[in-house]
Amino acid sequence: MELRDYLNVIARRKWIIIGATVLVVAAALVFSLLQKPLYESRVTILADINRAGESATQALYSLAYGDPNTFIQTQAEIIKTRTMARDVHDRLEYLYEEAEYDRREGKDVFIPSSLPSPEDMLARVKVDRTQNTNVFQIIFTDHNPMLARDVAQAYADEYIEDRQLSAIKQISEARQEVWNRITELEAQIQDIAQRVKQYTKETIPPELEAEASQAVNLWATLYEKYMSLRIAEALEQRGLEIIETAEPGEKVSPRTTRNAVLALFLGLILGVGLAFLADYLDVTLKTREDFEHHYGTSIIGEIPGFGTSPEEEREIIYFTAPDSSAAEGFRNLRTNVQFLNLEGETRVIMVTSASPEEGKTSVAVNLGAALSEMGKKVLVMEADLRRPVLDEFMVEKPAKGLTEVLAGAAGIEEAVISVGNTNFHLMICGVKPPNPAEMVASQSMRNLLERLRGDYDYVIVDSPPVLSVSDSVAMAPMMDGIILVASHGIAEREAARRTVELLSKVNARLLGLVINNVEAAGRYGYGYYYAPYYRYSYGASEKKGTSASVRRIMRRKRK
Repeated sequence: MELRDYLNVIARRKWIIIGATVLVVAAALVFSLLQKPLYESRVTILADINRAGESATQALYSLAYGDPNTFIQTQAEIIKTRTMARDVHDRLEYLYEEAEYDRREGKDVFIPSSLPSPEDMLARVKVDRTQNTNVFQIIFTDHNPMLARDVAQAYADEYIEDRQLSAIKQISEARQEVWNRITELEAQIQDIAQRVKQYTKETIPPELEAEASQAVNLWATLYEKYMSLRIAEALEQRGLEIIETAEPGEKVSPRTTRNAVLALFLGLILGVGLAFLADYLDVTLKTREDFEHHYGTSIIGEIPGFGTSPEEEREIIYFTAPDSSAAEGFRNLRTNVQFLNLEGETRVIMVTSASPEEGKTSVAVNLGAALSEMGKKVLVMEADLRRPVLDEFMVEKPAKGLTEVLAGAAGIEEAVISVGNTNFHLMICGVKPPNPAEMVASQSMRNLLERLRGDYDYVIVDSPPVLSVSDSVAMAPMMDGIILVASHGIAEREAARRTVELLSKVNARLLGLVINNVEAAGRYGYGYYYAPYYRYSYGASEKKGTSASVRRIMRRKRK
């Protein structure tokens, strides 16, 4: 498909696209308006390495503090534990109990109607790190902005307190280990001192002096570490600091404007997809190229739709509305038919269609009327003996018809009537026969057509739809040419292919295709329009003849 093919599909299916878009946007808006607002509050924490305490707890913290990603991931796992959630819940219960006393004293304090359970808190808390920094945030969401603030702040306070106690515990354990080692060294030093007493200052062995010196130096080092740990424990060094406290939560859901914009794009995508799906599933023919491709023949006429009631559809529009776009369409068809008959050999023409209700009878009658206006002697014969409608175009109906002529019960003159002007004649079906297929395929039919060929410039045979019955296929070899009528919006791909296939099997000569019921005010095919060009005036003789024809029809109607 080319770009114009895609644009053509979008233009044809625009209401599907518009409908889908409106529905999706409306659904998004309804969902957003019905959704309970959700608020988000954040506490920002700086995780810094405390160098004063690092020397004492280096073995415990080096890995965690060394890589910020690893550290913050570790903290996130700590924060999102059930134990932490239960501790936060207990802290909030205590804080709101205290706030109840403040409220009784007349202070304006926030106290929620209920607290989320530890499980709910665990589900709604998350940790987010500011990229390439040692800063991370504890985030909590709730339907109440004040409760979101309090829970986020409680999480931060409880987390830092927990880490503080954990750090103090670790420092205390490290201090105790150092003290135990100092005690061992003091016992070792006392033992060395007892051994030294056995010697004079000049006779002390060098090995004993070295051992004593090493023990004293190690004791001094451990004692220094011990004092540092005591200082660290007293100062509660932990490397965590709140740099931005929690504020009342900001609304994060629903984002009505964002949802509407996303729904608009989603609706357009869905609508376009549905439009192309509907076009793919729609087997009717839409464009000139579709008709030409599936019928395998050229288009010799395009007739805009006319008539909104059964009475209007059964009018000879060429006579009753000569200035209409439909009448102009029949004039163009007439011109093409005359070009196809330049040598005068194409005189008996069958007009048929693939399926019923495609307007073949209207095309046959109005084409005959248009040819008669050019001074051609024309007979329109109704060979659709199963569902005859040609008599509905007449005010005066003849007593005899085709079936009586074929049966030998009437002459041609008794079955033919002039309508509109002296050159335009109609022959209706007559009495419906029990064997229509045999009658139209009989030798009598061949003989009748040969005789009419000598009496008329054009004999236009209105036959049944090709796919409905076999009558048209049986008559096709008797014709000089066949015009297929396909109604825009009714003709289908497979029906077109099957019709041409059946006619080609009997070596029928296709003159071309007439597309009926083209929308006069809308787009048809790839940018083709039926503009009101028919308003240009014609020759005086044609206007006079047309007016006279209309007056004759009206006189017959008044009778």
